[in-house]
Amino acid sequence: MIITAKQMILGDGATVVQNGALLIKDGLIKDVGNLADLKAKYAGEEVVDHGDSSMLPGLIDMHVHIGATQDRIDSEVYSRYMVGYNALDFVQRALIDGVTTMRDVSSADGLCQSIINASKRGMVKGVPRIFHTNMAISATGGHTWSSESSIECDGENEIRKAVRQQVRAGAEWIKIMTTHRTDGISEYTQEELNVAVDETKRHLRKTAVHATLQPAIEFCINAGFDTIEHGTDINEDQARRMVEKGITWVPTLLVHYVTFERLQKILDECGELTERQWETYNLYKPSNESFRKNLKKYADIGVNIVTGTDMIADGTASVADEMAVMVEYGMDTLSVIATGTSNCAKVLDMEGQIGLLAKGAIADILVVNGNPVEDIKALKNVEAVYFGGERVCR
Repeated sequence: MIITAKQMILGDGATVVQNGALLIKDGLIKDVGNLADLKAKYAGEEVVDHGDSSMLPGLIDMHVHIGATQDRIDSEVYSRYMVGYNALDFVQRALIDGVTTMRDVSSADGLCQSIINASKRGMVKGVPRIFHTNMAISATGGHTWSSESSIECDGENEIRKAVRQQVRAGAEWIKIMTTHRTDGISEYTQEELNVAVDETKRHLRKTAVHATLQPAIEFCINAGFDTIEHGTDINEDQARRMVEKGITWVPTLLVHYVTFERLQKILDECGELTERQWETYNLYKPSNESFRKNLKKYADIGVNIVTGTDMIADGTASVADEMAVMVEYGMDTLSVIATGTSNCAKVLDMEGQIGLLAKGAIADILVVNGNPVEDIKALKNVEAVYFGGERVCR
């Protein structure tokens, strides 16, 4: 099968091919070129022409919590069974919106692996490629300590054991929590963070860390985590050191942007917020200002930035929305598309396999109406999604 569209955005942050085409066989991209050449080269192949649309690699969301329901208005109905149904619905909706790969950075014990296993056995359909941490590892009383998606532990031996437990549960990544929302301390010591990275590397896994504030960000850079989640207070010197050490930034702009806008609207209309809302407002107001100031600057320095939607209370988060915020904050559209495609593939050790329209890559393809290079919001106008060469039913 040959797939073609008016614009073919390769996902490398630079290249757009007019009237490009892909030859798809056995779930892979077997050849890439312009339509006329591929039709001549592979006479008799079925041609699927998406007309004036654009095609690009399937999107990748590097920070999700598929089991999150605690902020839902009707959270009381979410039994453990309902959480599972909700998680399945979440990943299926993500796939039809063009997210072909995601990384879950903490959900209830066994939830992600159960969905993966059910999908492999054909019990459920429409599940994207999922990497996961199983549960997060939190200090006693630390961030998310009371959530069923975290396990509390302290000290070097407990941390090593907790890492091994997550590996046993199928985790490809290990997630550490080390800052809360506003108190400005590192909940784990430098030595504990070092041990977390060391034990994870011993098991040939990779590390993600929830670190929003100083001095925790400094500790995490020193420890050598693979990704820093949120990183609100990253400074320029730290950004340069992240480049040197190959540490990726997952700023999760969207959840900060959307939550602050909603709280600002409530404040403007009602003149007051609850204590919990004020806490969130006072965190997200400066974080939005910091992201707006630093996102493009750190991208220009060379920090590998990737998309991550985190969790929004009504479940409407999308990678396309996250990319729109990145463009609003000054990044060019081709670079932004790379944050949700090839940049992520590098971090997942799948460079050349996903996140790129290239010969030999898995045929994960998103087709949208319009041209996202000219208007990034075109990514919301999904026409078709191909996952491993198979068109996804919408």
